[in-house]
Amino acid sequence: MRKFLYPFLTGLMLLITLSGCNSTPKETDNGWVKLATKTANFQTDTDTVTIHSFFNSNHYGSLKLTCTQGSVQIDAIQVNYADGHVQKLSTLGLLTKNSSTRAMTLDRAQNKIKSIQLTYNSLGNATLNLAGITKKAKLEIWAKKTADTNN
Repeated sequence: MRKFLYPFLTGLMLLITLSGCNSTPKETDNGWVKLATKTANFQTDTDTVTIHSFFNSNHYGSLKLTCTQGSVQIDAIQVNYADGHVQKLSTLGLLTKNSSTRAMTLDRAQNKIKSIQLTYNSLGNATLNLAGITKKAKLEIWAKKTADTNN
């Protein structure tokens, strides 16, 4: 009985964990999926968000960034596709709390995104953060599924 029960419970716990973790994208009513959330330190930084195909087999036609806290200067956005193609997206610069970029069209909507590389600079400094005046910027990366590839 124990030989069956322990693997069963382990598998059940793994399934519950994966279904509710942040690496499993959640779709909104309008078709946008939050791929990741990043916190920007008070310095210029480059972050790479890897899109794991195990959790996400969708194809996306658009990408946008939303700032949910603080202010951040977006310097560069690079999308790396599974087929090796690299697309550099033009940036609109400064994002403040509750603002978003426009929906940026992706070149290869028929291909899966392998990773997204962001270069940004959070405005403010650590001293102002401790005083409660300025907070670290929080960015959300959103993608919109293509209608023809995700039935």
